[in-house]
Amino acid sequence: MRHPIHPMLVHFPVATWFISTLGDIASLFTGGQVGWVAGVLLAIGTVTALLAMVAGLMELGKIDQQSPAMKIANQHMMLMMTSWSFYAISLFLRLEENHLIQPGAIAIALSVAGLITLCIGGWMGGKLVYEYGVGIRSN
Repeated sequence: MRHPIHPMLVHFPVATWFISTLGDIASLFTGGQVGWVAGVLLAIGTVTALLAMVAGLMELGKIDQQSPAMKIANQHMMLMMTSWSFYAISLFLRLEENHLIQPGAIAIALSVAGLITLCIGGWMGGKLVYEYGVGIRSN
Protein backbone atom coordinates (compact mmCIF):
# COMPACT_ATOMS: atom_id res chain seq x y z
CA MET A 1 0.00 0.00 0.00
CA ARG A 2 1.39 3.39 -0.93
CA HIS A 3 0.01 5.34 2.05
CA PRO A 4 0.24 3.70 5.47
CA ILE A 5 -3.08 3.32 7.25
CA HIS A 6 -1.66 3.23 10.78
CA PRO A 7 -1.09 7.02 11.08
CA MET A 8 -4.65 7.65 9.88
CA LEU A 9 -6.17 5.29 12.45
CA VAL A 10 -4.28 6.38 15.57
CA HIS A 11 -5.80 9.83 15.91
CA PHE A 12 -9.25 8.66 16.95
CA PRO A 13 -8.20 6.43 19.88
CA VAL A 14 -5.60 9.00 20.98
CA ALA A 15 -8.25 11.74 21.07
CA THR A 16 -10.85 9.61 22.86
CA TRP A 17 -8.33 8.40 25.45
CA PHE A 18 -7.02 11.91 26.06
CA ILE A 19 -10.51 13.33 26.56
CA SER A 20 -11.58 10.35 28.69
CA THR A 21 -8.59 10.90 30.99
CA LEU A 22 -9.51 14.58 31.33
CA GLY A 23 -13.06 13.46 32.08
CA ASP A 24 -11.83 11.03 34.71
CA ILE A 25 -9.89 13.78 36.44
CA ALA A 26 -12.89 16.14 36.18
CA SER A 27 -15.13 13.44 37.67
CA LEU A 28 -13.14 13.69 40.89
CA PHE A 29 -14.55 17.19 41.30
CA THR A 30 -17.91 17.00 39.53
CA GLY A 31 -19.10 13.39 39.66
CA GLY A 32 -22.32 12.68 37.81
CA GLN A 33 -22.32 12.13 34.09
CA VAL A 34 -18.71 13.18 33.47
CA GLY A 35 -17.40 9.82 34.69
CA TRP A 36 -19.92 7.96 32.54
CA VAL A 37 -19.00 9.96 29.42
CA ALA A 38 -15.32 9.33 30.17
CA GLY A 39 -16.11 5.60 30.33
CA VAL A 40 -17.89 5.67 26.97
CA LEU A 41 -14.94 7.48 25.37
CA LEU A 42 -12.58 5.02 27.02
CA ALA A 43 -14.50 2.09 25.52
CA ILE A 44 -14.50 3.67 22.06
CA GLY A 45 -10.78 4.39 22.24
CA THR A 46 -9.93 0.91 23.49
CA VAL A 47 -11.81 -0.77 20.64
CA THR A 48 -10.61 1.55 17.88
CA ALA A 49 -7.02 1.26 19.13
CA LEU A 50 -7.13 -2.43 18.23
CA LEU A 51 -7.57 -1.46 14.57
CA ALA A 52 -4.66 0.98 14.81
CA MET A 53 -2.52 -1.70 16.45
CA VAL A 54 -3.20 -4.21 13.67
CA ALA A 55 -2.32 -1.59 11.05
CA GLY A 56 0.83 -0.75 13.02
CA LEU A 57 1.89 -4.38 13.04
CA MET A 58 1.49 -4.46 9.26
CA GLU A 59 3.69 -1.36 8.97
CA LEU A 60 6.26 -2.86 11.35
CA GLY A 61 6.97 -5.60 8.82
CA LYS A 62 8.05 -2.97 6.29
CA ILE A 63 10.89 -1.62 8.44
CA ASP A 64 14.35 -3.01 7.69
CA GLN A 65 15.38 -5.25 10.59
CA GLN A 66 18.87 -3.70 10.61
CA SER A 67 17.59 -0.12 10.63
CA PRO A 68 18.01 1.94 13.82
CA ALA A 69 14.31 2.75 13.37
CA MET A 70 13.46 -0.84 14.33
CA LYS A 71 14.57 -0.28 17.93
CA ILE A 72 12.39 2.85 18.15
CA ALA A 73 9.50 0.99 16.49
CA ASN A 74 9.71 -1.82 19.05
CA GLN A 75 9.80 0.67 21.92
CA HIS A 76 6.85 2.55 20.39
CA MET A 77 4.91 -0.69 20.04
CA MET A 78 5.58 -1.78 23.62
CA LEU A 79 4.62 1.61 25.04
CA MET A 80 1.41 1.72 23.04
CA MET A 81 0.49 -1.82 24.07
CA THR A 82 1.17 -0.84 27.68
CA SER A 83 -1.02 2.24 27.29
CA TRP A 84 -3.79 0.10 25.77
CA SER A 85 -3.50 -2.30 28.71
CA PHE A 86 -3.78 0.51 31.27
CA TYR A 87 -6.86 1.87 29.54
CA ALA A 88 -8.45 -1.57 29.08
CA ILE A 89 -8.00 -2.41 32.77
CA SER A 90 -9.37 1.01 33.71
CA LEU A 91 -12.40 0.27 31.54
CA PHE A 92 -13.01 -3.13 33.13
CA LEU A 93 -12.72 -1.64 36.63
CA ARG A 94 -15.64 0.66 35.89
CA LEU A 95 -17.95 -2.04 34.52
CA GLU A 96 -20.58 -3.48 36.79
CA GLU A 97 -22.95 -6.01 35.24
CA ASN A 98 -22.24 -4.57 31.76
CA HIS A 99 -23.02 -1.01 32.93
CA LEU A 100 -20.54 1.80 33.34
CA ILE A 101 -20.19 3.12 36.87
CA GLN A 102 -18.27 6.09 38.26
CA PRO A 103 -14.53 5.41 38.08
CA GLY A 104 -12.72 4.71 41.31
CA ALA A 105 -9.28 5.97 42.27
CA ILE A 106 -7.51 2.96 40.74
CA ALA A 107 -9.38 3.29 37.44
CA ILE A 108 -8.49 6.99 37.27
CA ALA A 109 -4.84 6.30 38.17
CA LEU A 110 -4.69 3.73 35.37
CA SER A 111 -6.14 6.27 32.93
CA VAL A 112 -3.46 8.77 33.93
CA ALA A 113 -0.76 6.09 33.57
CA GLY A 114 -2.25 5.24 30.17
CA LEU A 115 -2.04 8.89 29.11
CA ILE A 116 1.59 9.16 30.22
CA THR A 117 2.63 6.06 28.26
CA LEU A 118 0.46 7.21 25.35
CA CYS A 119 2.32 10.53 25.17
CA ILE A 120 5.75 8.89 25.33
CA GLY A 121 4.77 6.25 22.77
CA GLY A 122 3.22 8.89 20.51
CA TRP A 123 6.41 10.93 20.67
CA MET A 124 8.32 7.84 19.56
CA GLY A 125 5.84 7.31 16.72
CA GLY A 126 6.47 10.87 15.60
CA LYS A 127 10.20 10.21 15.77
CA LEU A 128 9.73 7.21 13.48
CA VAL A 129 8.02 9.38 10.89
CA TYR A 130 9.91 12.65 11.14
CA GLU A 131 13.39 11.42 12.00
CA TYR A 132 13.53 8.04 10.24
CA GLY A 133 10.95 8.62 7.50
CA VAL A 134 9.01 5.44 8.32
CA GLY A 135 5.91 5.31 6.16
CA ILE A 136 6.89 8.30 4.03
CA ARG A 137 10.22 7.38 2.43
CA SER A 138 10.93 4.45 0.16
CA ASN A 139 13.06 1.74 1.75
